[in-house]
Amino acid sequence: MEDNVRPFPRATADEDVPNRTPPRDKAAEHAVLGSMVLSHIVIPDVVERLEGHEFYWPIHETIYLAIVGLYTSGQPVDPITLTDELRRTGDLTRIGGPAYLHDLLNAVPSAANAPYYAEKIRDAYIRREVLRATADAEDKLRSGEGELADVLDFVQEKINRAVEGTGPRTSSDTATGWTFSDLTPVLDGTHKPQQPVVGARDDGIGLFYPGRVNGIQGESEAGKSWVALISCLVEMNRGNHVAYLDFEDSEAGVVSRLLLIGANPDDIAALFHYVRPGSTPTPAQLRQFVARISDLGPTLIIVDGVTEAMVMLGLELTDNSEVAKFGRMLLRPLADTGAAVVPLDHVVKSTESRGRYALGGVHKLNAVDGVQYMLEAVRPFGINTEGRSRLRIAKDRPAQVRRHALPGGRNPMHWFADLVIRSEGEEFAAAHLYPPVQHNDDPQETAAVKDKAAQEEADIKDRETAVLDALAKATKPMSKNALEELIPGRASVTRRALTRLVHAGRVVTEQGPRKATLHRLPPKDGEKA
Repeated sequence: MEDNVRPFPRATADEDVPNRTPPRDKAAEHAVLGSMVLSHIVIPDVVERLEGHEFYWPIHETIYLAIVGLYTSGQPVDPITLTDELRRTGDLTRIGGPAYLHDLLNAVPSAANAPYYAEKIRDAYIRREVLRATADAEDKLRSGEGELADVLDFVQEKINRAVEGTGPRTSSDTATGWTFSDLTPVLDGTHKPQQPVVGARDDGIGLFYPGRVNGIQGESEAGKSWVALISCLVEMNRGNHVAYLDFEDSEAGVVSRLLLIGANPDDIAALFHYVRPGSTPTPAQLRQFVARISDLGPTLIIVDGVTEAMVMLGLELTDNSEVAKFGRMLLRPLADTGAAVVPLDHVVKSTESRGRYALGGVHKLNAVDGVQYMLEAVRPFGINTEGRSRLRIAKDRPAQVRRHALPGGRNPMHWFADLVIRSEGEEFAAAHLYPPVQHNDDPQETAAVKDKAAQEEADIKDRETAVLDALAKATKPMSKNALEELIPGRASVTRRALTRLVHAGRVVTEQGPRKATLHRLPPKDGEKA
């Protein structure tokens, strides 16, 4: 078993130095693997620290990856399932059989200390990598080839990669943001606000900010993916790569719609990168995926289906801390590639409780540092029809999009564009993002206003029924505030419904303690008031 180790450079023959064993910690490797089998609760903490290659003994990496594979696929992790998995992959004999796994379990002082054992393993790995880097540098120095400055840069890069992980990265403080910012451009007047240059309306005005988290939210079938695909088409026509992370549809559905609105098949093959995630990734796999995306250099990344993505990552939709974690895990790293990241999200169906927020935690809107659009359905989309939705601005952090929009009138959100999909059969559809044009006699605008007024009237009538039901069940007269607290929904609708009921004589008022106005139902025939 001792021969099954990773190769490591030895001291050269002309050195008066004995061969040194490389840094490693077998006890820690045993303990961390045994802990993961004994207590699945510690697995996420270990995975945050180790990717697998940090183990000195390759058989331990094999066992580690089997454990993580079971955990991320939702299967139980215990000695029996791990043995079966290693047998299935043909690795059981190579790692020493069930007896070796049994020894790992006996080597655990305390499973709760698994993160500590993982840190010890990573520390030994970094030490080995630094030694490896200096050994490579020694070879270059002894050969006399290359400039000294180049050799020093080579060593520094190797050490940085060992300490900070695989792939070139910025210094740790810059990467995390915990460092002082250079204020010179702001103070000397050379700073220019970032412009929305990704995607475009029909008049050429951009939709999204590069390097930021943007977003589109709306009801089902309001056209969120149409806006996303139009933006993808714009970027591909500019010769740029785009990525589409799809948690809801399929490649056939998405690509067929791209072709329907006029995308060139060759452009799709070369520039459109479709991903349909199928299982929960480990943090290491997620980092590797983001690195692959970064290598493509896309200008636009669509994340279609925030709810489904959070569920796949094991996050709670309505928990704001979990929403923030989703941003840190996926959205922010994607934006750090320089692309405009655009998650597509659902809103609740109730217009009165919707506000500017997507379904779930309020932190979804807080996490947006670009522009967030709300898509409102005006006329449904379909074959041989012209569908229309209105794109409004729910948030514009850099404040460079809203100046190209019109005030929303009674709607507090500015009107930025109209999405129009004109279907001409099953082979082609004209797709447009028209800029807003305010016409008092616009029949579509008039129809939208009438529809909204009708919905408001329906909401008030429903609330009147709720008020009457509440008063009927009450054992004593109720104040306005008590009714607002008891009946769900916007308080303003409850107040309007109550006022109408009082004016119609269906609710009567009386003076209560401290001159408070109380409400009750009028007495029925034959009853005393």
